[in-house]
Amino acid sequence: MTQIGRVVSVSGHLAKIEVRRASACGENCAMCKGGCMPTKHIATAKNTADAKTGDMVRIDTSDKDVLKSTFLVYFLPILILFVCYGIAIVIFDNNSIAAIVGILGLVAGFFILRAIDKKIAPMPEITKIL
Repeated sequence: MTQIGRVVSVSGHLAKIEVRRASACGENCAMCKGGCMPTKHIATAKNTADAKTGDMVRIDTSDKDVLKSTFLVYFLPILILFVCYGIAIVIFDNNSIAAIVGILGLVAGFFILRAIDKKIAPMPEITKIL
């Protein structure tokens, strides 16, 4: 995955980069009339290109890392929901209780992901100064 951004600050071997989030209309918002507004996001990246504050840069993240993160964010909480529901239905033999336990598992899954997000998130790398 490749994005273009502007270096906001540099600290050691890391840089904070302001990138525009891609919209579903491919940044052609005038054509889609969806009313979306391009938003900016601050990303932290490895500064292997020795970029300076104010430089326009290209940052890359491996597709494998992006897919792994996407899998964790979308699939893991649902998997926890079904596992919690299955265990609760065996223990309590009551659909209502099992559903509540499943939903609590789903919420717990989101909190677990939030807690470990910084550790598992892929770190993009500045590959080129534009």
